[in-house]
Amino acid sequence: MEIELIKKYYNARGLAWPEQKDALLFYLSEVGELAEAYLAISPVALSDEERQLLADFAKLGMQADEIVSRVDGWVRNFDRQRKENIAHEVADCNMMLSVFMESFAGRTPDDALREKMTLKLGKSVDEL
Repeated sequence: MEIELIKKYYNARGLAWPEQKDALLFYLSEVGELAEAYLAISPVALSDEERQLLADFAKLGMQADEIVSRVDGWVRNFDRQRKENIAHEVADCNMMLSVFMESFAGRTPDDALREKMTLKLGKSVDEL
């Protein structure tokens, strides 16, 4: 995801750029929201084990959410009170994973994925 686009969004919303630990917790919070939304709409049949796993992720995401809600510069959207929107939850996960990677290593997940693919293939995916 384009990190400059995310930075513009953060600036427009008056959000502080999180430290890597907080960014990871933000990401985990978003994964919990995605699990909760997916569980709520249940687009496919889920086993009891799968439902429980998603419920556990949702609960742990809420726990991460409680921790990061105390971070200065963070604005709560109250997404968990709105109608479930899988696309928006995936977008939030993608954004927060990108923020974490930028805070952690100064790179994007796309950069890391290209590097990993090149190592696995022995050449750049652009050469395929």
